[in-house]
Amino acid sequence: MYGEETYRKEYGRQVAKYLNAFGLTEEDLGKLINSSSDNVRDIVSGKVGLSLSKMIKIANVFSVHYYDFANPGYPLPEERHLSRITKKKIERRKSIGIIQRDQSGFLAQELDRLIREGALNTPKTAKDLHLQMDEQLSKRSATEITNLLNKPPRNLFIIKLSKKISKQNTYIHKDFFVAYEASDPDLFSVVDE
Repeated sequence: MYGEETYRKEYGRQVAKYLNAFGLTEEDLGKLINSSSDNVRDIVSGKVGLSLSKMIKIANVFSVHYYDFANPGYPLPEERHLSRITKKKIERRKSIGIIQRDQSGFLAQELDRLIREGALNTPKTAKDLHLQMDEQLSKRSATEITNLLNKPPRNLFIIKLSKKISKQNTYIHKDFFVAYEASDPDLFSVVDE
């Protein structure tokens, strides 16, 4: 008889198999089952046990009974048999592709370097910052920089301004905000979120 850990890992392999077969990510599945991508990662790696309710939710995403989903010999369903919401998520993933996570944190390190060197002492867009980064990051997206600026810890000392440049948000370090606000309060007000 196998132990619980073995079953968790087998179930995780099944989840990974279905995700790979349909081109979905752990984040996609997390959204489809109202969970986090971290929780789905833990499921895939076999780190966490699952309630029957969670197993049913995961199986329902792929239009399979939970007991068939857990069976490695059970055939994968055809995409046309999946629910409308799952097909929509698959189409979206096909259109945007899979974003490779920066496991090294190099983008974040470069952004922090620019902040330390005063790049945000004046208002800048994420695109402006991207152009100042190491050449190795040239294929990365300014959107990734925007995401880093809008989340802790950076959003605690970087202010998003109402002023936009070519439809792009502008940012400034909070220590330099007062000087720019004084020069034109309407132009440099903070965006309320």
